[in-house]
Amino acid sequence: MPVFSLLEAIRKWCMERVGARFDMAIDMEDGQLTEYAKKDVDERTGEFRFCYATACGGGEFEVRDAHVNFPIRLSTIRCGCGKWQISGIPCKHALRVIYDQRLNPIDFVSPFFKSVAYKLTYADHIHPMSDPTQWPNFSLPTIQPPVIKRQAGRPAKKRKRGPNEPRKGKRNSNVKCGKCREFGHNSRTCKNGGPSTGPSTSAAAGASTSQGGPRGRKRANTAT
Repeated sequence: MPVFSLLEAIRKWCMERVGARFDMAIDMEDGQLTEYAKKDVDERTGEFRFCYATACGGGEFEVRDAHVNFPIRLSTIRCGCGKWQISGIPCKHALRVIYDQRLNPIDFVSPFFKSVAYKLTYADHIHPMSDPTQWPNFSLPTIQPPVIKRQAGRPAKKRKRGPNEPRKGKRNSNVKCGKCREFGHNSRTCKNGGPSTGPSTSAAAGASTSQGGPRGRKRANTAT
């Protein structure tokens, strides 16, 4: 989508979403839970039936879930599983204790999931907006893109590498030197020197000796 059409679609989506929650916040009663929190509490209420709570005194309880025990303290809103502290909504272990004590689970839900916080969040909504064809005309200059000035010199063909990016070498590392037998350079650019005699040198010397022998004998025979 074009940029203007994309922004207009996002504005309409946000206007519809915020508007629906704005009307919902007006109809909420004091102390009422949001739809998300109410749905979460109902799901966890169906799970606490398989838990068993034991009162330990001092407002502390021990809840057994399968073969695991979880300590719970209602005054500090803490459970051994950690879900109650993280989500702000009582877990199934806490609900087991809350219902056993004939208490209301809504009182143990975080205030962020209640009507007061919900109304403050959606206290205002996005107002409707007219079409751009109905906007008033103003005698303002049209903003043009900046003028791009060509820099001096030949443009670079290679990209600039980052500070932590490895540099690309000029030669391949598989090149082997014929003198020192090391990789990374050839015999012409070798700086390590090399053996004075090698297979090629000895072969050349042998070839010259073999060629010089007959010539010497031939010259001797001619002289005699």
